[in-house]
This record gives sequence, structure tokens and C-alpha cells, in this order.
Amino acid sequence: MVKFNVHMPYNERKKYFNRFIELKIGPEIYFTGQDLDNLNIKELEGISKSLQENRLIPSVHAPFLDINLSATDTAIVEVTQKRLMKTIELAEILNASGIVIHPGFDPYRFRAMEESWLSSAKKNLEPILNKAEKVKIPLAIENIFDEHYEYLKKIIIFFSSPCLGHCFDTGHFNIFAKVSLEEWLNNMNRYIFSLHIHDNLGYIDQHLPVGEGSFPFTFFFSKINDNIKWQTLEMHNEQSVIKCVQNIKYFTNKTS
Repeated sequence: MVKFNVHMPYNERKKYFNRFIELKIGPEIYFTGQDLDNLNIKELEGISKSLQENRLIPSVHAPFLDINLSATDTAIVEVTQKRLMKTIELAEILNASGIVIHPGFDPYRFRAMEESWLSSAKKNLEPILNKAEKVKIPLAIENIFDEHYEYLKKIIIFFSSPCLGHCFDTGHFNIFAKVSLEEWLNNMNRYIFSLHIHDNLGYIDQHLPVGEGSFPFTFFFSKINDNIKWQTLEMHNEQSVIKCVQNIKYFTNKTS
């Protein structure tokens, strides 16, 4: 199993980054659009150097607020592509294992126009994926509000690229999925590049440590593929991360 990264917003780096180095934990660095606008490249290069010196491999989470990979409005498409292209450049500087991106699908808005959504997403993603392929940075599409896996799977199969896969988010699945975990994994396991690991009680995105909600982690860890490129603990404080690591050991021991 690959080592765990831990979620770290870039705008909180001054507060947390040294602690990541101290604990020998790789961050999954989340950039907002504002972070991209105000970025100091020299500072980012310094972060990259420190990670390399400590043999830590970061991952990156792309901006997602106010952008939409499946947009039809050309102005929004332009902003979305600009943000994601820039994120690829930053991931290259960081020597990141990959980038998590949001697909932009919302069943409450797009349920009656899923094929149109899929067509736009394919068109808008193509130049972004081309750039990722050139620098060999994998992109992993995360399940957010997705009730099923079919449209994520269709996008991944359409491109059939070694640089495009799935980021399976346990917490989002637990809230929104309408299919069983077994069915989702049977269909998507081979495409999973990345994991976002956190728990909840099935009604709100609580980002609890593993085992403190209702997601079936024993079954999950027994079924997940062995080819995960990176995985991230998505707790939002150090105590929860420590608790999560302890609980993961318990659940994985149950499956061994």
C-alpha cells in the first residue's frame, strides 16, 4: 500500500508545512484560484526542494470553486481550462504524484441532460489532458455528487489515457451514491488512481476519521486495487489524522 498523504490547503502552508516535514508526511496541496493568482514561484520551488530533501512526494488538488469542467459558457470554459492548466504547471514544479480534479456533475442540475454534460466535459478536458500527458502528471477525476459511476467511467474510457483515472472519495460515496460499494468497485476499481479517505454518517461531509462514521471500510480495504498511485487522508486537524491512521491499521489488519 502506498503511503498516505494528508490534505493541506496552500494558504495554510505557513501554519502546517513544517509539521508535515517533521512528521515525514507528504501533503496533498489544495490550490484555490486566488492561490494561483498570488503565487510566488520561488516559494513553491523552495517547498518542492524541501519535500524532495525529505523524500516526500506530494499530490495536488486543483481549484474547484466557481469553475466547471463541463461548462458550455465559453467564458467559464476559458477560466476552467486556465486554472487547471496552471495547476498542472505547479504539480510539475512539485514533482507531484498526480492531481485530483472535480468533474462538475450535479445530478440536481444535469439529470435530464447527462449526455450533453458528458459531451461538454470531454471537449473541455481534452486540452487539459493533453498538457498533463506531455509532463506525465496523472489526473484523477473525483466523485462528488455522483449517484453512480457511469459518467466518470465513460469519460475515462473515452480518452483511454494512462494519465486519466478516478479518485474515489469514500465520504462523498457514503453521502451521494445510489449504487452499492461492491458494484462501484467492480466497475471502477481498475481505473482508480487515487483515494480520498474520510468518514461520515451518510448525510453531511463531516471528514471524520475512518471508523467514526458509517462507510464500510473493512469491505473497502479488502477490495481496493493494489495499483493506487496516491491516497490522501482528508481530516482537517492533526488529532483526527492520528486517530484515522490508528483506525486504518485496525481495519486493514481485519482484512489480512
